Amino acid sequence: MSTTELMLRTSLEGRVKRTLQTYFRRTNLVLVSESLGANGLSPEQVEVTMELLNQDLTVAEIMEQLRDKGYFA
Repeated sequence: MSTTELMLRTSLEGRVKRTLQTYFRRTNLVLVSESLGANGLSPEQVEVTMELLNQDLTVAEIMEQLRDKGYFA
């Protein structure tokens, strides 16, 4: 993996994590969903992420599952 690819991966992962953290400060599902899409997740990935968010998981648990699914690979 090149340095640029590593930076993009980390950057996407960081943006998604920060977006999920905002949900717990301001519960606005529409805003979080739109932000995840704007940050680079596909519509299908956004849908799966929102389902995880609705399962009352923590941000760390959601991020772990997203990594396991290869969203940031």
